[in-house]
Amino acid sequence: MTLVFAALLVWILGWALNGWLARGPMANTPVVRLAVPLIFGLTILGVWELVVRGLNVPLVILPAPSLIATRFAGSLPVLWEDFSQTILKGALSGYLIGCGAAFLMAILVDRSDFLRR
Repeated sequence: MTLVFAALLVWILGWALNGWLARGPMANTPVVRLAVPLIFGLTILGVWELVVRGLNVPLVILPAPSLIATRFAGSLPVLWEDFSQTILKGALSGYLIGCGAAFLMAILVDRSDFLRR
């Protein structure tokens, strides 16, 4: 249960820090405008981690972010193979073929009186 209270403390501290940065004298600087969403995201991940571990939520229902990151990092070779097969070999080649065919058709229509009508 202490992890749940720690999650509440992390949430309050993240909220207070973001509020202080957003109302501070440097609120419109690029650093603060980038820091506020980063702090919010890290706060969400911290609260998620602490609540899941503090309440012993089963992995099937909601795994902790650290477990997700570990699994993702361990699966990078498989994910890269799937990405290259799907995006690079399939979608990108189809997109390039479609753009090329459309470009050639546009030239044909522009040069032909029959097709222009």
